[in-house]
Amino acid sequence: MTGRRQRPEAGFALIVMLGIVGSASFGILLAVQALVPPTRDRQQRADQHLATTAEAARVAFRRNGAFSGNLDALAQDAGLDIDGAWRRDPFGSGRELAYRVGAAGAQVRSCGQDGVLDNSDDVVFDVPTETRLRVRQRLRLRLLRAVLARSEFRVGGAMTASDEVRMATAMREHAAARRQWLTADEPTRASLQSAMATTAATIDALVTAHGLPALPGSLTGAGGLMSRLGMQDSRARDGAGAALQRDDVLGWRAIGADRVEGSDDDM
Repeated sequence: MTGRRQRPEAGFALIVMLGIVGSASFGILLAVQALVPPTRDRQQRADQHLATTAEAARVAFRRNGAFSGNLDALAQDAGLDIDGAWRRDPFGSGRELAYRVGAAGAQVRSCGQDGVLDNSDDVVFDVPTETRLRVRQRLRLRLLRAVLARSEFRVGGAMTASDEVRMATAMREHAAARRQWLTADEPTRASLQSAMATTAATIDALVTAHGLPALPGSLTGAGGLMSRLGMQDSRARDGAGAALQRDDVLGWRAIGADRVEGSDDDM
């Protein structure tokens, strides 16, 4: 009798134990599910804050020709709320994003899910100086060259509409080839060099054919190109604040991020 009663009791105990294990597993699953959404939310907010800060750095560089030195200055330069959430690291327990400026550009960094800064877990956005400088250089040069293209040095009273189009096209294509030179491989550079020689010859031929005046020998000062075009000498500055260089074809040339005149990244 005793032996027969032990089997249902043992079976009941097993059922209870399985129920306890099942309840515990379900509790762990609920805890994991509760943990995942906040982690995902923090990652999304971190990406948003990093993207906002990086874009603000680009805006500040376009306006000032240099990256802002810290987050307070960045807020002022880019027109952001100085106390806004954009500068907070969602993984940093209330700390700010790490914002750093060096020779290569600006960098903004979140400490990532482990909460520790400067390791492989960090989420990093880089804003290279060279890329931003070339954007700024291009905008400056485009404005100046647009004035030159409509001046007495490139358009004459007896010039036909067809020749005016040829002149404008040659200047535009010459400038485009100059910009593309930096990132081109050797075969492409040979093609670009040929294109620049052709467009320069077209411009020279049109200037000669229509008796247009030659470009002044200097950019600034009395009789310089800037004054002949009705512009102040202070505008003869590149995107980083350095003096523009004279160019026989396009009027002005800007040195690139390497700050060396005559190198591959000139524009």
